Amino acid sequence: MKPLVIVTGHHSEESLRRFRSLPDCRVVTAERSEDLQPEDLADAECYVGWVSQALVQKMPRLRFVQLLSAGADSFGWLPQRITLANAYGAYGDSIAEHMLTTTLMAMKRIPEYLHMQDRKEWDLLTDIVRFEGSKILSVGMGSIGTAYTRKAAALGAVCYGVRRTVHDQPEFIRELVTSEEMDALLPEMDVVALSLPGTVSAAGMFNERRLRLMKRSAILLNVGRGNAVVTEDLIRVMAEGHLRAACLDVMDPEPLPVDHPLWTAPRVWITPHISGGYRAGVNYERVISTAVQNLTLVLQGKPPIHVVDRNLGY
Repeated sequence: MKPLVIVTGHHSEESLRRFRSLPDCRVVTAERSEDLQPEDLADAECYVGWVSQALVQKMPRLRFVQLLSAGADSFGWLPQRITLANAYGAYGDSIAEHMLTTTLMAMKRIPEYLHMQDRKEWDLLTDIVRFEGSKILSVGMGSIGTAYTRKAAALGAVCYGVRRTVHDQPEFIRELVTSEEMDALLPEMDVVALSLPGTVSAAGMFNERRLRLMKRSAILLNVGRGNAVVTEDLIRVMAEGHLRAACLDVMDPEPLPVDHPLWTAPRVWITPHISGGYRAGVNYERVISTAVQNLTLVLQGKPPIHVVDRNLGY
């Protein structure tokens, strides 16, 4: 019998056609995992989408899971017999564009002008920052951090990077350091951009001590995982006027409760975890192409791309 592939999630007709056209396999699709039949779960060898521990227990033959997300840090429980792959690289350019937008927004004080418009006030703000020549530190140099610094360097910024280990330094990066070495760079940076995975080592990395190492006029961006920044420490620092702005697409907790003080913290600009995802059509197309490519490889007995190291979480 041909191997069974399960594809979950809401997909376009063209994407479903691509999945169903995979050779030498049977394909079952369902928008929700709850709609899958027990007999299909029992036969499934490959699974596309978000999977739970309870669901995996119903799939004894499962050997490959393809995530539609880049984030994969919450799957440490997945049995080692199952290969896990993510959609690494599919969202990098779109998220980098979001980061450039928020960087320039904060440098040019655009949110404050928009608030002035709401109040019908005409005033000229000072302390406007040039992007060209600014120093940017990307904490995390995966596909997102690399795309952001590449674009930032093209606009004239001087870019630095932080990696778990120093290797493969891009030509547009002035200096590449480890997280243990980055404290020496923080006081010099105009922008510190976080695109960290949700690993144990990244949690709480930017606490009050590190936030205060940044200069008062610096901008903090976070598009990785909210818990990389200690929320209470950030609120305290912002209330004291220490940073120029904090642009957060991710936060801790998330979603942010209505009464949370982060909403009203001064110079904190929040977007609701929207920098990636399928909002840009090209992202979705890249994700589907990755999934189809990996399923083809696995069904041919070949290793897939973007395999997740369960110990690292990415």
